[in-house]
Amino acid sequence: MRICEELPETMPAGVLEAPGRLVVQTIPVWQIESYGDPDMVLIRVASCGVCGSDFRYYQGENPWAQHTLGRFVPNPPNIVLGHEYSGTVVAICDDRNAHLLGKRVASICFKVCGECSDCLAGRSHLCEKTIHMGHGQGWGQQEFFPGAYARYVPSWGSSCFELPRNVTFEEAAMMDILAVCVHVAVQGQVQPGRAVLTIGAGPAGNGIAQASKAMDASRAVLLDRSDAAIQVAQRQGIGEVLNTQGMSQDQIIRRLRELEPFGYGTVFDTVGSAESFAMGLSVLGKAGTFVAVAVHDEDVPLNICRLGSERRIVTSCNFESNDYPKALAWLTEGKLRVKEWLTPIRLEGVPNEFARITREPEAKGVFKLLVDPWA
Repeated sequence: MRICEELPETMPAGVLEAPGRLVVQTIPVWQIESYGDPDMVLIRVASCGVCGSDFRYYQGENPWAQHTLGRFVPNPPNIVLGHEYSGTVVAICDDRNAHLLGKRVASICFKVCGECSDCLAGRSHLCEKTIHMGHGQGWGQQEFFPGAYARYVPSWGSSCFELPRNVTFEEAAMMDILAVCVHVAVQGQVQPGRAVLTIGAGPAGNGIAQASKAMDASRAVLLDRSDAAIQVAQRQGIGEVLNTQGMSQDQIIRRLRELEPFGYGTVFDTVGSAESFAMGLSVLGKAGTFVAVAVHDEDVPLNICRLGSERRIVTSCNFESNDYPKALAWLTEGKLRVKEWLTPIRLEGVPNEFARITREPEAKGVFKLLVDPWA
């Protein structure tokens, strides 16, 4: 192993010991040689985003498995959460990655096998043998499962992207969610000149709307009842932002039809409830695509006539490797903006924030938390 700075033996980390039990404790710094992969590097974490899926893991779900495998898989204990990260490469296993030492990077947070039928067919984001940071997926037995709610995180040199000078660590920590948003927009087959609707204006809905506009959607309409989400979207000037507080389902649908009488070319549902599913299909235009971004284990009714006129329903999970550099290019060019999203938080404050937000989701009060493990 080659290093460019002295490394400590231990570090503080946010460990999900079990559902509902997230603690900050001292754990060993990751020994990247022990994983048996010469592509491994070690990154000193500068920023790590708190993803909506982290809250689902906290509550005992496994969103990666639900989206990718289509079934629930129990989570192991002692997952260090955090998969949206940026930082500086401080150690490498092999000289093939010598060019990365000391470089500011964002990194794809997972590695696929490259050999299964999905990988060979260009569907690597559906690889069942994925190894994932912050999810406990694919690592076998571990004392602690790697993630970036910590001062250091392991990663793969082949998945590291050097950051342009005009992209900050804080912005780069959003690269994972931005790549997901690009992939969702591609799945939605955004049609130039047609409007898109995002049900939910949180980071996913906001990023999807921005990606859709970068793909030449005529306009974006966003729905939410969270003051924080509405204010961020309005400050960014993404499109029409509809505050649904106090509105009935019928009132929302009526307003959406006033805005786009012929329906929306793509509807992105980031909520995943029976109500949002029904509402989205009711305003989907001819030859439009409904994208179920949030997949939960529940039955929803469907009148098949809703799919007439070549409407279709698809899901979206993860992202393909080529979505990541596209997202980075759009972030660099200003087509994707995230500065308005971010609220920094100390690592020590993460457990209390998770407990508070889970207990009172309507009173979340922040748009996107950003963990600074060195504060």
